[in-house]
Amino acid sequence: MGFGRLGAHGVPAALALTTTLDEIAGISQPYLTPRDRHRSHLLYLTRSRAGYALMQQSGILLDPRKITAWLSEERIPSAEQQQRLDEAFRRLRRRNMAPSLTRRLNSGGGTRVEIHPVDQSGVDAKHQRVARWRRKNIHRWDPIVAAWSCGDMREMTHQWEHAISDLDSDWRQYEHVTRLGFWA
Repeated sequence: MGFGRLGAHGVPAALALTTTLDEIAGISQPYLTPRDRHRSHLLYLTRSRAGYALMQQSGILLDPRKITAWLSEERIPSAEQQQRLDEAFRRLRRRNMAPSLTRRLNSGGGTRVEIHPVDQSGVDAKHQRVARWRRKNIHRWDPIVAAWSCGDMREMTHQWEHAISDLDSDWRQYEHVTRLGFWA
């Protein structure tokens, strides 16, 4: 049986965890317009050699005139180039934020996570499972943040399953969630 076949709605917990860590690290910037977001990403990338290296690895031709035109807003990157800039920004920001994020999440004995189970409002009553929201204090964030900083979703899934494995027999109910909340 595949997830959602009976009408449940949610996302893989590793994806929700990645999204939440991106929000804490300031990677997702919903308050910016797309134009401002791309400009801020470009400014962030052009402040270091690592940023230039990641742009090049992402497939952006590092023509100084083109970069200068993008920064001065004389030209706008194509949609494909904007997507590549976003990817390079995400990789650099995650790499730069990983050490401080790990310290922040590990401090004080760990960080409490609220786990909101999948939305079962679309599931026929006879197939609904009793799943309540849970609180879980995660004490060691090092492997989770390391997987996040590399963008390794497979490792994120493994680390999430390891972190919640002590939720008795309920832990499999939280492989997919509606969302996660952090008390960080």
